[in-house]
Amino acid sequence: MTPEQYETIITILTEIQNQGGSDPYRLALYLVPHIGIIFGTTFLFFLFQWWHKQKMALIQSGQYKPWSFDIRLYSFFLGLLLTFTGFALSFVFILVLGRSMAMLGGLIPFAIGLGLLTFYKQHR
Repeated sequence: MTPEQYETIITILTEIQNQGGSDPYRLALYLVPHIGIIFGTTFLFFLFQWWHKQKMALIQSGQYKPWSFDIRLYSFFLGLLLTFTGFALSFVFILVLGRSMAMLGGLIPFAIGLGLLTFYKQHR
């Protein structure tokens, strides 16, 4: 970084700092994410508590039936989905942007999908 660029950044930052005031709308903008996080956490807590109470009531009444989860079938479905999505994204990124870091947006799901398909093939 050159000294001129550094000075420009410092002057821009001091201008931003001097313009800052105690505007009421800024307070509201700063509080919105916090209120959202608090509301979401509270909602999830009560949702999980309700699911737990529901499951306990079903167990006490003898109506609870555990459901089975086929990890092999799930890994096959998710592996196919991620492989083809990653391949399509990689293909488009290569066409549009050439070889760049944006290719990771397609190569990562492609690799995860191949890993899940390998798990499907190796399991059992």
